Amino acid sequence: STTLAAERLALTQSAVSHALNRLRDVTGDPLFVRGRGGLVPTPHAVAMAAEVAATLGRARAALAPAAFDPSRSTRHLRIGASDYAMLTIVPALLRRLRRAMPGGRLEVVSVGPDMFMQLERGDLDLAFIGAEPPGDPLLARELFREHLVGLVCARHPVAVKAGQGQLTLDDYLDHPHLLVGFRDPRPSPVDQALEALGRARYIAAATPNFAANVASLPNTDLIMSLPSRLADAVNLAGLVRFALPLVVPDYPYSMVWHSRADADAGARWLRAQVLA
Repeated sequence: STTLAAERLALTQSAVSHALNRLRDVTGDPLFVRGRGGLVPTPHAVAMAAEVAATLGRARAALAPAAFDPSRSTRHLRIGASDYAMLTIVPALLRRLRRAMPGGRLEVVSVGPDMFMQLERGDLDLAFIGAEPPGDPLLARELFREHLVGLVCARHPVAVKAGQGQLTLDDYLDHPHLLVGFRDPRPSPVDQALEALGRARYIAAATPNFAANVASLPNTDLIMSLPSRLADAVNLAGLVRFALPLVVPDYPYSMVWHSRADADAGARWLRAQVLA
């Protein structure tokens, strides 16, 4: 019945009749002829049915949302991270992935100024950023808020005052500072806060990452600031941690990914593991 077929397909009876006529032209066969109970398939239509059903099944599978089974996956996942993320997020994430995806591989790439382009090209499944996310076509999920703390060598002239919470802004600015340079033209949150007060600090040295700064700090007169979670993760033997003597706003720490990977089942699973 073309009428019942039309109802099942949510089409008009006329549209089904026209489609059937086109199929007859393509196959050179009537396909359906009138019988006592309605239309009945021809032998050619019966022979086609199994192959057509299999073809439709493959099409549905190709168009259905891709499933991702981490326990069976051998996928190569790529994350862009600074040394901060490598020390504070990646260790627990790696342990989690090893349990859930034993056949997969996680590659952590040190990020630079081309991080957003790497996401756009599909070279990275996700990355981390300690600033306001850039927006479309990148998507972001804030993981937590972070704040900065200070570090000095235990032999530093202000170490005792710093350890007792008595460090003043003048004390802080009377000594040279060690900075992390991210090739970002914008001033750091510390320098922005100082600028708002009409003050400035002397930067004596800069390195590309926090870990290098912490390793360089002992037996110097330098002062450095670093994110609190990183201070929790590194060895502070011989160093004194202190609260900064000025108000520096907390900042968001987020994971970012390109919108083209938003629906990818494996990438979605990876983002869920980061959140967990």
